[in-house]
Amino acid sequence: MYAYNPLLLRIGVPGLLLYTRARQLRHVAKDPSNITFFTHTRAAITLLAERLMRHLTPKVLSNSQVSDRYFEMDFEWPHNAPPPSPGSFFTVRVSESEIPLLRRPFAFSGFSRGNSTASMLYERRGTATRQLTTRSPGETIDILAPLGVPFPLPRSETLPVLIAGGIGMGPIFYLAAELHSSGQEAVLIVGARTAGIVPDRTEFQLVETILATDDGSAGCHGTVTDALQNRPDLLDRRLEYFACGPLPMLRAVHQHAKARNECCWVSVEQTMGCAVGACMGCAVRVRGPAEYARVCTEGPVFDSEEIVWT
Repeated sequence: MYAYNPLLLRIGVPGLLLYTRARQLRHVAKDPSNITFFTHTRAAITLLAERLMRHLTPKVLSNSQVSDRYFEMDFEWPHNAPPPSPGSFFTVRVSESEIPLLRRPFAFSGFSRGNSTASMLYERRGTATRQLTTRSPGETIDILAPLGVPFPLPRSETLPVLIAGGIGMGPIFYLAAELHSSGQEAVLIVGARTAGIVPDRTEFQLVETILATDDGSAGCHGTVTDALQNRPDLLDRRLEYFACGPLPMLRAVHQHAKARNECCWVSVEQTMGCAVGACMGCAVRVRGPAEYARVCTEGPVFDSEEIVWT
């Protein structure tokens, strides 16, 4: 067993990260014929993200319940820290004690450059998140950020369709706000078990929003792909999908996009250990010689064609 090390919990495992990165790059260099342009690009973005990572202790500005079981926390963002992008995430050391032992990953649900504030939308469902709900304005949180590969920019010839489900709502709301601020047209589809889960967001007024609920309590009675099929006006256009949510939802969106020969980007939710690429605990199966990719470093955002959907 590994001994408890407070320093390891505070700053992560940068030594192991550099070691695993060196091994990965050495393995890749052995067979240049296996390297595609996308692999080159992802490796460059991943390495850049690792270099941008900072250990921060920002102050909490607000922390309130926004829907059934969901809370949103706003916190200060240091002026000298690299800004997060939609799809990137951070990890929180929830407690000074050994319980919970590991940091917890959360996606950014918003960022204001003018006010230098960042946000996270989270669900209260375990020890760590219950502890987070007790944080008050003025307290500090211990985070490593920004982490991961974010969503790419939409292609100019496509209409971005942003699809969110459950805890995947946060990064999609952030992406919707960013696209609106850049003048990009987009459609937002939010799926949930019931209407009470969905928070009331300003993004709903910024972009066209479609709701889909399992119980029919709001919007389309069905799944997010059912909601898409109910909009032939959208299906007449060339679409590009950006999705975050439960694995079955991501698989369904991927299959829908593949049937139409359209591009689909998915932000994969996966249990993480170190969240900096060392432990391989968040690996998912991918196509290609690597066979597996780490959600925390090569992801969380992937072209859905990369994932082996089993």
